Amino acid sequence: MNCMEARRMVTPYVNRTLSDREMEQFLKHIEHCSDCMDELDIYFTMYKAMDSLDSGTHQEYNFKKMLEDDIRSARLSILKHRLSRVMYCAVLAVAELLLICSIFTGYEIRRGEIQQSTFQKAILRLTPRYQGKNISDVPVISQDTADQTDK
Repeated sequence: MNCMEARRMVTPYVNRTLSDREMEQFLKHIEHCSDCMDELDIYFTMYKAMDSLDSGTHQEYNFKKMLEDDIRSARLSILKHRLSRVMYCAVLAVAELLLICSIFTGYEIRRGEIQQSTFQKAILRLTPRYQGKNISDVPVISQDTADQTDK
């Protein structure tokens, strides 16, 4: 991003109308360009001062600290949006995996050719008690057997 593009983004930044991508590029630029940072500082100070006059609050403000906090908040917002997208994709992937496993397991059981599905065998292989044993040696617990053990 060059200075001309960054200076066009100063007002949208102050008004919080930049997209996450634009915001990230803008923040990277002003981090390394003192001229654009100075321009942002001027616009931010003017905006906050006019906002305080409009609201009728006349307090002492540290506009430099307010700008630093605002930039920190913008970076945190970008990070939160990224994290939420990653979490959304991860949850979606796990849901799809479970759906595929359940469809595959249902198909295997419906065929009636097996007593345990591949999914059940995989779970048993992950269980420490059955590691190293032949899966065909593991007893299959039917509903009747489970009911008898509950009594």
